Amino acid sequence: MVPFRISNSFTRAMLDGHGLIGVIFGAVIYMLCLSGSLIVLVDQLTIWERPQAAIVRDATPELLQRVSEQAYDKAKSAGVAHDIFINAPTPELPVLTVFAYGEGGEAGDHREWSADAAGRLGRGLNVPWVEFVQTLHFNLTVPGALGRYLVGIFGTILLASLFTGILAHRRILKDAFRLRWGGSRRLTNADLHNRIGVWALPFHLIVSLTGSLLGLSGLIIFGLAMIAFKGDQTRAIASLLGPQASEDTRPAPLPDIRPMLALIETQTPGARVSQLRFEHVGTAGQQVTVSVAAPGYLTRAESYVFTPEGRLKQKAGFTDGNFGMRIYGMLTPLHYGTYGGLPLKVIYVLLGGGLTLIVATGGNVWLARRRDQGRPAPRLERLWAGLLWGQPLALTLAAIGEVPDVAAALPVYWSATLLVWIAVLALPRAVQPAKVLRFAAGAALAALAAIHMAINGLDNATSNGIDLLWLTLALGMLYIPSATRAKLSLKPSCVPIG
Repeated sequence: MVPFRISNSFTRAMLDGHGLIGVIFGAVIYMLCLSGSLIVLVDQLTIWERPQAAIVRDATPELLQRVSEQAYDKAKSAGVAHDIFINAPTPELPVLTVFAYGEGGEAGDHREWSADAAGRLGRGLNVPWVEFVQTLHFNLTVPGALGRYLVGIFGTILLASLFTGILAHRRILKDAFRLRWGGSRRLTNADLHNRIGVWALPFHLIVSLTGSLLGLSGLIIFGLAMIAFKGDQTRAIASLLGPQASEDTRPAPLPDIRPMLALIETQTPGARVSQLRFEHVGTAGQQVTVSVAAPGYLTRAESYVFTPEGRLKQKAGFTDGNFGMRIYGMLTPLHYGTYGGLPLKVIYVLLGGGLTLIVATGGNVWLARRRDQGRPAPRLERLWAGLLWGQPLALTLAAIGEVPDVAAALPVYWSATLLVWIAVLALPRAVQPAKVLRFAAGAALAALAAIHMAINGLDNATSNGIDLLWLTLALGMLYIPSATRAKLSLKPSCVPIG
């Protein structure tokens, strides 16, 4: 029997295609991976940005009812009493927040409040930097469905890149523990790229697949409507999201949620309420959706839809429904690591950082190979270095602007990104952009931690932990590269790329 062998021409074709995908789309994928690694810690970062927020450890049915009534009164006064969302506290984020939307939804007029343990509503949580990083990861700051679809497409491209990378490396398993550290920078980058890609391949596949599905969910629903429901998008959406509130606008009182919560307790003992949604609130067509944490299930959540009178209309079935609903319910927990508490989130951050490093080293390897083949792209090399170290700098500068409330994150981020790319092209050829930007990013992180501690003090342990993280990253950027260069000063040099 002739053993199966992958031809050299096929391998070269896969390598070329893999490298082309990485460089063309690498910039956006790098942004998504870096912002996604941060967003895994969204609860901790929220506390860090607003450590003075009122703490609510437990949301009883009575407290939630009181908050609902106050929120409805305030929303009516502000003219935004169409939909009201109440996010209950969790062990990792012990705050109670309320959002009220007019008929225009998030794009129209809306209000936000926070509640204390007595149910009194005050100013909103106001975490603009965290919200900006979320927006960057969710839709690349492109408004509307287009941004979400773009993110879904890039998730699909990342998934394709992972598969072409596997096919391109015939010795990928044999060399799984081979790391040529300290020699040629191209070989070091190649080994880091390949080893991290193999070691954490299941994570990379899960994150890219779920990201693709989450981003393209709108198109998937449209396709489902065309195929299964003969073009009826309303029925397709209802099949995933459950029944919708009706258009009966006759005035009606705010529903009492306490009987609803009591019914849920009988069906799912010990379930903790995570969110209340009042849709078309104050009308005869209103409905209430109660989402609860469902321990013991990967989906980590279940939703119950009630009529205003407290009759159960539908249980979503994320925990015990059909196969499709269970898969749909697992997408977000699998993508963001919300099913295992803080220890799992830390693992997700490390693995997400590894995926970010794969993207970075992949571009480094492709550019170095071009140089070795006598086809250097010096301007592209500088732009790539500007991406790798300019993005941490831009995100940090955006936070520095928001913490003392002196500049909005979005314009600071995009201005910094553009200026970095202009600067790396303008630097003298003898100056290494990566070295300059790495130092700038490290200094900015140290400044961010210092500014935050000066403004907010040291009273919150979670906030202090995030500041310590910034300082640790700053130390790594400022010190470790210098120490590595000193250690390797006697070794043959090569052209640095990133």
